Amino acid sequence: MTENQNAFLKMVVPPAQAAMRKWGVPASVTISQAILESSNKLGWGQSELAREANNYFGIKAVHNASPESYIELPTHEVLHNHIQLIDAEFARYPDLAGSFDAHARLLATAQRYKPAMAATHNAVAFALQLERCGYSTSPTYAASLWQLMRLYDLEQYDAPPQDPAAAQVAA
Repeated sequence: MTENQNAFLKMVVPPAQAAMRKWGVPASVTISQAILESSNKLGWGQSELAREANNYFGIKAVHNASPESYIELPTHEVLHNHIQLIDAEFARYPDLAGSFDAHARLLATAQRYKPAMAATHNAVAFALQLERCGYSTSPTYAASLWQLMRLYDLEQYDAPPQDPAAAQVAA
């Protein structure tokens, strides 16, 4: 693991675990999604969306949102089995914690993710259900999450330490 990847984990483990305690979404899934959704050639958490809008999950803006609450950026989507570049409006968050809380709230409260929330006891099953529920247009989304969880031992964060300082040390 690189120094930058380690720094990213130290930054995201506490809000991922806080979101898990509040909403039930496994921290390992949240962290792997943040890695996958906010990375570019510069590293984890370095996408323009993460840097400019504190959006680490590619969450789209609500229809008719006020202009200051979103950012418009090009994105790759798999449409009709082809990768296409489209412009999309993405939600803007005040900080990292807000992004993580909004992500977990979306998964915990949206009807379409109910099958995933029924699998919170198993991070791999949860990831598979996210793919089946259409969280991403990528047909290999769950496999990408599993690979990150396995490669970086992210499931260790599903059992949060009792105090926030311990979470920083664990990362």
